[in-house]
Amino acid sequence: MIGRDSFSYLGLLYIMINTKIKPRNILILSLVVILLFIALYFYPITLLQVYVVDKGPNFNKVLLQLPAKEAEKFSVKWIHSVSLRPVIETYKIEKDLSISIDEMIFDSFSANLPASPDYDTKWEFHDDYIRVYNYDVIFDAVPVVIGKVVADHTLQFRGENIHLKDIYKPGGFVKIRAVNRGLLNYVIEEALN
Repeated sequence: MIGRDSFSYLGLLYIMINTKIKPRNILILSLVVILLFIALYFYPITLLQVYVVDKGPNFNKVLLQLPAKEAEKFSVKWIHSVSLRPVIETYKIEKDLSISIDEMIFDSFSANLPASPDYDTKWEFHDDYIRVYNYDVIFDAVPVVIGKVVADHTLQFRGENIHLKDIYKPGGFVKIRAVNRGLLNYVIEEALN
């Protein structure tokens, strides 16, 4: 009886006989394919991930992952629940994959927003907005509680706007982080989702 494994060997033998490929060349080609597979598996790619922090069955579930680069920036835009005005927080992916706050832009003072310069932050007052920058704040992952009614937290990255309430429940707690993964691992994960 010829099993599935035998069929593979018979198929390889058939190719060798009918195409006159030397066994040495097949061995070299096989080694090249295996080495390429290993290289792609371990080749690192940086990803920007949004993942669940809520306790429960979805804890640590990755909701979104996008290829990113060191020093690349992304923003979280939201509507302030008191002033009902937009706030944009811009972050930068650091070399060690931590995330630093680059700047915050808003146009109205309100609760939980900066009220005056502190530490080494710098302020720029423009006609229609205030820019606060030169922060010395580093995150392992940026925490976001997705607004239920007004906030509409939106991840802005590479020209895309991703409304977080569309990928997880309003009121849910997520974090945004940068991680390294093997390229092949990333491709397989994306293909399975």
